[in-house]
Amino acid sequence: MRAWPGLAAALLLALGLPAGAEWPYLTEESSMVGEGRYSLSAGISETYQKSRHLPGGKGKLWTFPEVEGTLGVGPHAEVSFQYELLWFDPGEGATGAYDTGDLRLWTKLGLFPGAVRGLALRFGVKLPNASADRGLGTNETDVFLAALYGRHLGELRFDVNAGLAILGDPHRSQTQEDLLTWGVALRGPVWGRLRAGAEASGRVGPFGVGRRRDFATVAAVLGWHGTRWRLDAAGRRGFQDAESWGWVAGVTYQR
Repeated sequence: MRAWPGLAAALLLALGLPAGAEWPYLTEESSMVGEGRYSLSAGISETYQKSRHLPGGKGKLWTFPEVEGTLGVGPHAEVSFQYELLWFDPGEGATGAYDTGDLRLWTKLGLFPGAVRGLALRFGVKLPNASADRGLGTNETDVFLAALYGRHLGELRFDVNAGLAILGDPHRSQTQEDLLTWGVALRGPVWGRLRAGAEASGRVGPFGVGRRRDFATVAAVLGWHGTRWRLDAAGRRGFQDAESWGWVAGVTYQR
């Protein structure tokens, strides 16, 4: 198994687990869950990696379980967390790797709620729980900041994200990599409680001296949404240096 720990954080940003009330989208909604309300999601994903630039290299990456929780702490504020366990299988009889994922903590604030609707700011931190020695982490703390905008177009929901990722460099002390992040999603009802959506997300920027590592992901999402329970599944395809394809499925409880 070939380990590329310097690129693991970029994968988790571009292909990793989503954050926010509308799991399993990677593009974050600008809306909040509501004060005193919460949501909890649990799922599983499988990704076939074709690129050596992804954690572990070429092979199959499983996350099980992956969990996410969101809590509304005010009329225009919420906090959330993400965590997962990782299993990488390089295939061809090679030795795989099993590890804890990185814990990620987020805060989302509504901006100018009395004047501008649908605008929010989201910032978070990734803690270095996953091991760089196993190729599934970086042993670095990363910081994320993004502006979110969303609105309803009839029955459809449209969201767009633009932000900055500040990643620690595991190969050089006291250095960092600054990357631009982006995401766009469109979702809405199909029939009854059935909902569908599509999104594209990723990041652009230099990674290492004289190199660029551009990641992009497109996804299609289908789900059944009840009053308190949701069942969702998504297919994802990675491009550029994130060349891969896979799926994610799980359940969400909200109240």
